[in-house]
Amino acid sequence: MNYQIHLKTLSRVAALLAAALTLLGVCMWALPAKAANLTEAEITISTESVVSSQWDQMDLTCEWSVPDNSQPGDTFSIQLPSELRWFGATSFNLDNPDGETVATAVANDAGLVVFTLTDFVVSHPLNVGGTCSFSTQYSLEPGPGETKELTFTVGSSVVRVPVVIEPCTGDCGPGVPTSAGKSMRWIDSSQTELESIFSMPPMASETNDVVVTDTPAPGLEMDCNRVTPRVGKNVSSTGNVVEPYDNNLYPATIDCTPQELTVSWTGLPEGEHVELFVATKVTDPSLDVYENSGTVTIAGKESPVVAQLRRNDAGGTGDGTTMPAPTPTPTTATPTPTPTPTTATPTPTPTPTPTPTPTPTPTPTPTSPVNVVPTEIPSEPTQADTSEQLANTGAQGSAFIFVAAAFLALGSLLAFVGARWVRRRS
Repeated sequence: MNYQIHLKTLSRVAALLAAALTLLGVCMWALPAKAANLTEAEITISTESVVSSQWDQMDLTCEWSVPDNSQPGDTFSIQLPSELRWFGATSFNLDNPDGETVATAVANDAGLVVFTLTDFVVSHPLNVGGTCSFSTQYSLEPGPGETKELTFTVGSSVVRVPVVIEPCTGDCGPGVPTSAGKSMRWIDSSQTELESIFSMPPMASETNDVVVTDTPAPGLEMDCNRVTPRVGKNVSSTGNVVEPYDNNLYPATIDCTPQELTVSWTGLPEGEHVELFVATKVTDPSLDVYENSGTVTIAGKESPVVAQLRRNDAGGTGDGTTMPAPTPTPTTATPTPTPTPTTATPTPTPTPTPTPTPTPTPTPTPTSPVNVVPTEIPSEPTQADTSEQLANTGAQGSAFIFVAAAFLALGSLLAFVGARWVRRRS
């Protein structure tokens, strides 16, 4: 009796294990494939920008492609070199001409741009690729005129891109400015605000009156709450005024509207440095270039200043082709031989011989034509094997199902042995 109970218990345990492993195998079979890092992706990078000073904008373009049958979620990446800083949109789509997104791209603060394939590649698994373009800034002070190579890391490989360096003329580098000038830069990565910076040489006369005007072009307006004048005797290595400031000793007079700004100082002594920061809002985001013009007047000498700033952007294209439909293999059926009818020649009727008692001779009936039946049975047309062998990616699931079947067989065997044991004991 105890043996019978043990057999029943073992058979039930085996059946439960079989069911559990079968369910686990089916679930693992249904799991999606893990996204891959496409180390075999190919990317070429180029630029036509010329660098002459630190923070110059450098526009890059690229062409990319991935291996056939890449999967949604697969990624490839570009790491910018240390000389460049990502600037502009931090994410963008790579669309085909019909507006379908083939891949998305995201850039982080460290200059790593990661591209991720979308579900588009499921229906278009072949020849997937496209272009990309984005803006960066040259973060170092360039040397004399030369051609410098920048090193980009693409997956596990390195791409070297030549960049033309031209000598700067005028106040385009760090240090104390020697003439009045103006520059602009974006404040935020979404490019809704920019900042104008007015720089001036140190005061040369014993006493100096300074007047700065700023007039934004269409598409911009002044933010009068964010006008920052600075006065001081000390400057940094980049030419900016640093603490301690003399703003309280020589306060600025500010007259501002959204369309015009005037800032003035009076009685600035020799050697004093002045600079002005002005925030400006974008009112027309459709423009590619924004411009501010103005004047800087020092001790009665007026100098016109102007600055332009292009909108930095990132984008790209992508596309792919569908899997071609299988071409059926033409087959030729063996024609059925056409039987040739054979016609028997009828026997002629003999002429009767006249006798006293004429006995008519019966006329033989002509033999009907005989059709020859072919003895060869035509073979059936050979069917082309158009079945396609599919790769099985559920190896783990099939293994679990095999083990489950083994446990199920073991449980059945134990149940059978238990039943036989019961009959014998009875």
